[in-house]
Amino acid sequence: MDDPGYTVGALAEASGLTVRTLHHWDAIGLLTPAARAGNGYRRYGEGEVARLYRVLALRRLGLSLEEIAAALEREGPELEAAVRGHLARVEEQLAVQTALRDRLVRVLDALGGGARPSTDQLIDTIEVMTMQERYYTPQQLDQLAARRDALGEEGMPKAQQDWTDLIAEMDAERVRGTDPADPRVQALCERWRAQIALFTGGDPGITASLKRLYDEQGAEQASRGAMPAGLQEYVGRAMAASGT
Repeated sequence: MDDPGYTVGALAEASGLTVRTLHHWDAIGLLTPAARAGNGYRRYGEGEVARLYRVLALRRLGLSLEEIAAALEREGPELEAAVRGHLARVEEQLAVQTALRDRLVRVLDALGGGARPSTDQLIDTIEVMTMQERYYTPQQLDQLAARRDALGEEGMPKAQQDWTDLIAEMDAERVRGTDPADPRVQALCERWRAQIALFTGGDPGITASLKRLYDEQGAEQASRGAMPAGLQEYVGRAMAASGT
């Protein structure tokens, strides 16, 4: 293009960026103008606009400017591949949001019957949902939802109560100072494994996601207060004593 179509000011206004940002990207070689006028003003053409799109698409993924530059170097100038990659990421995000919407609808249905949930209830529910979305893939969440549905209206409360009872029994042994290798604690460990298997269905991916959730958030936060402080470490020592 003999006369590139955008000055730096026009491109900043059209893209929602600042002139300062475009100047910086020029200085580091991330987005270099096609030409400079006799007065030194930057001019950007079709190729630069296409590159700008790719820069912004990658930046939305949280990449640093250095990482973006390296990615663009690997991809080369082809725009179609960048657009296809961007579309794939958007579709993944849509799948996550759709799954979250479906779960929130189910929660609201469960809270139906004329009872108006409090703001705190809704906020707490949404917090749980968003935490799950961080650690489980949409496919894993669908599997977990299917397992809950399979347990049914009677099975799900029983499973929750079984967890509550097991946590209380295990914590009582911890408070008493029972050796984690003691047969009583080891019997509780077997029940603990069975409860985890009931939740995960033995799926190694879900098991790994569950472990990451507890490792990163801590047992008290991950369990929404169901696990007392210190119990996760005690259970870990008990599992280690049994060779698990």
